[in-house]
Amino acid sequence: MENSNTEVITINDLKTIEGLVEVNPQVLTVPLLRWQLRHRYENGLANCCVKAGKRILISQSRYEQWLAANAGK
Repeated sequence: MENSNTEVITINDLKTIEGLVEVNPQVLTVPLLRWQLRHRYENGLANCCVKAGKRILISQSRYEQWLAANAGK
């Protein structure tokens, strides 16, 4: 598990890359999110992620907080 934050993530909050893009198509694209995830350790996005096998699931609420905190950087 890549999540080092002590806050609990509910299973309903976890999304696949495609699922998160589907919920926010006006802001996100699959290539953009894949790039952000590829660099998750450098950009701080790792706290939003849970690794399940080969898949990376993203906490929607934590991603939204991360995005708001990093807007304009």
